[in-house]
Amino acid sequence: MKRLFLLLTAAFCLAGCVTEKLPSEDIEVLTKYADIIAVLKDPRLPANSEAKYEAAKELIRHVDMSFTRETKTLDALFYHGDALIDYPDQPDRMITFSYQYGDHYVRMIFRTYHQFILRVDVIEK
Repeated sequence: MKRLFLLLTAAFCLAGCVTEKLPSEDIEVLTKYADIIAVLKDPRLPANSEAKYEAAKELIRHVDMSFTRETKTLDALFYHGDALIDYPDQPDRMITFSYQYGDHYVRMIFRTYHQFILRVDVIEK
């Protein structure tokens, strides 16, 4: 009986933990969230505008950025002028997109080696 209870508890937990987010490299992201991406890629809007902050919040709500594996995906989703790169001339670097509005921000940090993304951290405050 105890084993059955643990199994059912685990099943309910897994069912509740299933995400509805699309992986960032899914081709559907570009069409399904084209309006959000258009705001993020707009060079006329600063990274600290309300529009880009809200778009970044929506993007991470619907898209799982942890599936990002190549920097070309970043080019497809974000405006390159918003990228903060710690060591642009090195093969291993950190690319950060930070969208702030007021006291809140969405920060996406991509640790890369050449064109490959090794680790992704998404912070929302």
